[in-house]
Amino acid sequence: MTRTYLGTDPDEAGHPPPSHHPDPSPRNPNPTPSEPPAAKRSWRRRHRSAYAEAGLVLLPLLVAAAALGGYQSTGSFWGDLATYHAGASAAASGDGSLYQASHQGTDGITLGFTYPPFAALLFQPLVPVGLTVAVGLWTFASVLALVVAVRVTLRAVGVPARRRALATLAGAAGALPMFAVSGHLQVGQVGLFLMLLVLLDLTGDPRRRWSGLGVGIAAGIKLTPLIFVVYLLVTGRFRAAGTAVAGFAATVALGFAWRPDDSVRFWTGALFDTARVTADPRTILNQSLAGALARLTDSADPAALWVPVAALVAVLGIAVAAYCVRAGEHLLGVLACAMTGVLVSPVSWHHHWVWCVPALVLLVVRSWRGGSRPGLVAAGLIWLVFVGSTSWVLAGLHGWDLHFRGWGLLYSNLYVLVGLAALGYLAVRLWRSRRAWPSRPDGSAHAVPDLRHDPRPREATHPPGPARTSSRRSRRNGRAKPTRRTSRPR
Repeated sequence: MTRTYLGTDPDEAGHPPPSHHPDPSPRNPNPTPSEPPAAKRSWRRRHRSAYAEAGLVLLPLLVAAAALGGYQSTGSFWGDLATYHAGASAAASGDGSLYQASHQGTDGITLGFTYPPFAALLFQPLVPVGLTVAVGLWTFASVLALVVAVRVTLRAVGVPARRRALATLAGAAGALPMFAVSGHLQVGQVGLFLMLLVLLDLTGDPRRRWSGLGVGIAAGIKLTPLIFVVYLLVTGRFRAAGTAVAGFAATVALGFAWRPDDSVRFWTGALFDTARVTADPRTILNQSLAGALARLTDSADPAALWVPVAALVAVLGIAVAAYCVRAGEHLLGVLACAMTGVLVSPVSWHHHWVWCVPALVLLVVRSWRGGSRPGLVAAGLIWLVFVGSTSWVLAGLHGWDLHFRGWGLLYSNLYVLVGLAALGYLAVRLWRSRRAWPSRPDGSAHAVPDLRHDPRPREATHPPGPARTSSRRSRRNGRAKPTRRTSRPR
């Protein structure tokens, strides 16, 4: 006898359709879940974060131990740190001898102290310890500064706190082979500390009372961060710019109060003596516009060409940084300003390009979130450029680091080309975004859009909160309401 089901056809096996009522006696009362329970996932996440935090502590210790062993076995490298030690010791002995101190490395190159007296005051803790202990402590502190800088960048990009430890460990470990970082650690430079000061200062809440002070202190140690005062001015943060100038003036005053004769000598003469920084700007390790132009023209004095080119790049770079801030991209604005400063400086050593680390972190995170394969490929290629440039050391050892032709000009100016390409890309992206944005009814242009989103206007913009929820609920009930635009696209 054939059964007939009214309203719904039976399936191909002749079984009745499934009932819409719950089955009081399920066949499998204990089904195996397809994924771990929430508690187990949380446990795994906490343990991964704990392991990553432990790795963040071990990484500086391991690198410092390797540096200490390398210095004890070779007695070479860490020439800049040795110069800091010599300058601090000379300043500790009395006034007037700071800029007579020097350090001669095993390669025969003599390095003199080139920073303001305030820097020598901060380096005083190096005096009681020997250079061997200083190498270990300085390397540990430098890697720790790198770790914190990566973490600050991830926080500014918006990476959740629960994922930040593992991402920080991956970013810091990936940065170590880059020549801008490894070369920085190998000579014992101060750039990582300055970068961290600026990042902490400019990526925090701009309404803080002491915003700008970090920039002023960093400039008191080394003058190059002064470009961020211009950045604060053009972005309308006048109070922060005033705080930065006041902080810088305080460092100068401290230097005069501590060592007046050395301060007079620095601010009236030693500051403008570029020969104390490099004997020949054509060296491949000088990755600034001045160095690139010197290599292109094979001239040791490219000032006539460098001044107008550097002025043009400075104006365009600061303009790009300002438009990034208008688009809501504060971290991108800081990085554009830093890139501009490194390019237009008369001498920018390879270790000055440590700013490539937060730039790459930003590029990788944005590309990963947006599923941008070209962005990830670009990040990988840039990383390879900064790792492969370690071969520049061989150029200096074999004495062919000054004169280049053909493909050698491309090879010897890689950092400059990457920096110019990055600024150019940002300028084109901002310009296209602004041109693609519709005008207001009164004919005025919109503000520069947020680069994190598609610059084209969306079909509809829902207000947050209950209005959006009620709209979804009405659609589920079959009574869809027309969407009303309540705000302009960002």
